[in-house]
Amino acid sequence: MKLYHYRSISSALLEIENGTFHFASKEELNDPLEGFVRVFWQGDKMAWEGLFRHYIYSVARALKLYILKADDETLYHGTLVADVHCYKNNFFEKILLKLGEEFITDTDVQNLAGVYGDNCLKVSEKELQYILFYIHNNALIRCLEEFKKNKFVPAEEAEKQIKLLNFSLSVEKLVDAIKKVFSNEKMRVQTIESMEEIFEEMKEFSYIIKGAENDIFLHGKGSEEQIYNNDGNSVVQQHRKWLIVMADFPKVFVAQLRDMIYPKSYVVCFSKKNDNSAMWGNYADCHKGVCLIYDTSDEAKLKVGGRHIPLDVRAISYGGESIECNFFQTLGRLTMVQIREWLLGVDGVSSCYEAFSDVEEWRKRYWKIYDAKTYRKTKNWEHEKEFRVAVSNTFGEFDVPQKQNMSFDWNLLKGVIFGIRTSEYDKKQILDKLIKHKDELSDFTFYQAEYSAEEQKIKIRKKKFWRLINYKGKVDGTEKV
Repeated sequence: MKLYHYRSISSALLEIENGTFHFASKEELNDPLEGFVRVFWQGDKMAWEGLFRHYIYSVARALKLYILKADDETLYHGTLVADVHCYKNNFFEKILLKLGEEFITDTDVQNLAGVYGDNCLKVSEKELQYILFYIHNNALIRCLEEFKKNKFVPAEEAEKQIKLLNFSLSVEKLVDAIKKVFSNEKMRVQTIESMEEIFEEMKEFSYIIKGAENDIFLHGKGSEEQIYNNDGNSVVQQHRKWLIVMADFPKVFVAQLRDMIYPKSYVVCFSKKNDNSAMWGNYADCHKGVCLIYDTSDEAKLKVGGRHIPLDVRAISYGGESIECNFFQTLGRLTMVQIREWLLGVDGVSSCYEAFSDVEEWRKRYWKIYDAKTYRKTKNWEHEKEFRVAVSNTFGEFDVPQKQNMSFDWNLLKGVIFGIRTSEYDKKQILDKLIKHKDELSDFTFYQAEYSAEEQKIKIRKKKFWRLINYKGKVDGTEKV
């Protein structure tokens, strides 16, 4: 099976020079809906108590990292405490356990766990963010009090922040409102999600207003350079980081929950088509790049990274039903001991724990969703006829960027198609790289993309004279003779 890899000249040169594919993360892909799974929360009172316990664990970790002047990336993506016992024999573990036990017996927390758990309400990400917003100040004040007691923060500073946070949102009124409409799920969801949207819009607009006074306050283009120039610890930057902990954290926490249940995927994307003008425009630098040709033979497998077992090349499916899963029953990246900890409430373990009793059946469901999120896109992308190779970051081996570049078997590379606008200079650059691997490339063919006015489409023409053996290029900086 022939696969086509649309590339800009710079990326193609790297691919040929190093003999590697870059396995891209979700953030590097061009579709923000890629791999989206609709996560919901639906469980009994004990499941909700376990969730709220881990919430205050994570608030405490975020506060600790803020005090240590962690960067934004860490505060946004490294604050979730998935396993409190990772701090075993550490004083911080005792603080977290104490905070957790006290927090889940708090009246407001009990009321929320009760109304959602006793009525087995199905909760979306936005609704969960709003619920957590109502108890966030409570959690943060408890953390500040405990940190002050243990001299993690100066007493004066802790008391100042506690005073600012010490305004109450009526959880009792929220619970009463939920009770009135919980029988009408659509009304409840629309009401709460609209309130959450209003809160997020007001918060974002207030940040932008502050950014009018100082650009460093804003995330986005140029902010990384500004932070670098200001050594990452200016008053303005620390203020924004404090807002991550103080105002943004419910949203930050929920995003980390979503990412926790499945390992990240890293993928290399190919196409079955070599004549799609939109793809030449999007992925091959407006037709100035190339399309590398790989042949996986009839086995539809790709040998990369020296793996003994070649990786499957799988077709993307387009459209289909939306993918969703219950967080409380999808904690697949944790051990059974850790899962039990997440589902442990005041009066015992949640009934959601039973979902993990038939391990084989559970694994089938779990990986079926994983495959769907990895190999499915919306119908908007159907024209790409995409195939991909994916690896999962189950054991964290791809956390190091260098590991995301994996060598391929040179026998797979069968040719190159030059774009309609590929310059002579760039063609020579590609040839110079290929000649270094002439002995490893068998049956290599050159092609040229051209526009057919008669058929009004791109045609691919074989370049009959072009052979690597005919080319006298440069090898390691010297002229080949």
